[in-house]
Formats: sequence, structure tokens, C-alpha cells
Amino acid sequence: MYNLLQRLSGVMSFAVSVLMALMVLIAVTTPLIPSSPTHSVALHSVKTTAGRQMDPFDRTSRAAEHARLTFDVDADLSSMFNWNTKMLFAYIAAEYSAPGFETNKVVVWDRIIRNRRQAKLRLRRHHNKYALRNFALTFEGVEAANLTLYINPVPYLGLMYDRPMYSIPLTLPRAPAGAAKAAS
Repeated sequence: MYNLLQRLSGVMSFAVSVLMALMVLIAVTTPLIPSSPTHSVALHSVKTTAGRQMDPFDRTSRAAEHARLTFDVDADLSSMFNWNTKMLFAYIAAEYSAPGFETNKVVVWDRIIRNRRQAKLRLRRHHNKYALRNFALTFEGVEAANLTLYINPVPYLGLMYDRPMYSIPLTLPRAPAGAAKAAS
């Protein structure tokens, strides 16, 4: 090492190498940190209506069947916060298979949880935030639907992943036949 710039370059190269090794170690070990969140979802009612104007830019929304869910969520996700957790993204998705569309996953509710104080969810008689409707405009032939609570921990460093937490069966009834004709 002949001069000050070469010494500085050597020290900086070593420091960056150590920093990269620490970042890889953090990213690999974060999913292994134990957490024990408590959670439950209870579905109270599912109502299906036809002919409701949901989106002014979608012509098919008047002819489509829409499902309105009423549910409870009890969750304590504070144990999922650790030194590498920036926030949690919690969402409830309805998953079902329909004729012509084998895999459907529709997000009906979501929430961003930024700290431990917000990590205790207690929702009573809450409704879906987003519309639940099928591509075929009807829920005819939809069987074996599930309502699933997912938690997505967002780390400061590392990979994001979805963690399914709790799933309950969901039955989507058909809208009354008179409501669909009245909307046309």
C-alpha cells in the first residue's frame, strides 16, 4: 500500500464486503425468527345482489352479481414485529374455482399495519372493502370457496412472502332471479 488513496480503497472494500455479508445473514435468518400471532375470522352473512352500480367505468357491473360479506376479525399480530419488520400487510381474500376460470383469488379487505400498537385487529360486523364478483358476471357453478386471512410481513431487508393464516369456508348464494331482470 503505497499511498493514502490505496489504503482508503482497501478499507472501504473490506467494509463493504462485511456489510454485504451482514445483509445476507439478516435476510436469511429473519424468516426463522419465531412468532406466535393469534388470529380468527368469523363470517356472519353473505348476501348476493345483481344490478348494482359498482364502477361507473365498467358497463358490465350493472349486469353482474356482487357479493357483500359481513365478517369479524380478531388478530394479535404484534409478535410478528421484530428488528427487521417495517410493516405488515394484512388482507382477506376469497378463493374459489368457477367454470372457465379454475383459480380465482379476490381481495375483499386489506389493512396496512405500521407498528405494534396497530397490530391488534378487532373488527366487528365489518363489510368487504372491495367488490366481490366473478368474471362470468354470475356466481353460478362456484363451489368450494374459502375466505382466507393472509399476512405479508414487509422487511427492511430481505424477501417478502405471503403467509396464509386462517381459512374458513364460504358459500356464495345466487342472487334472486327478479333482481337481475329488474336491473337490465
